[in-house]
Amino acid sequence: MTVIIKNKTQYEDAKKQLQLLKKAREKILGGGQSYTIGPNQMTRASLKEICEEISAYEHAIDAYETNGTTKRRAKRAVPLG
Repeated sequence: MTVIIKNKTQYEDAKKQLQLLKKAREKILGGGQSYTIGPNQMTRASLKEICEEISAYEHAIDAYETNGTTKRRAKRAVPLG
């Protein structure tokens, strides 16, 4: 999975998603992978997939914080005199 962050809104969303993924990982580690209530069975997401997504989001957030936005800004200077 590849996550690319292009602007501040996506950056904020990625940070929220990362927190949700970390909570999901804690639930899987603490409460087990699946459980059954009567005839119904609930299986949580794969721990491997969750860890891969966490890694992808952390990498994208680090890249955005290091490099900033992908927009390039050019300024023009006019010499006086």
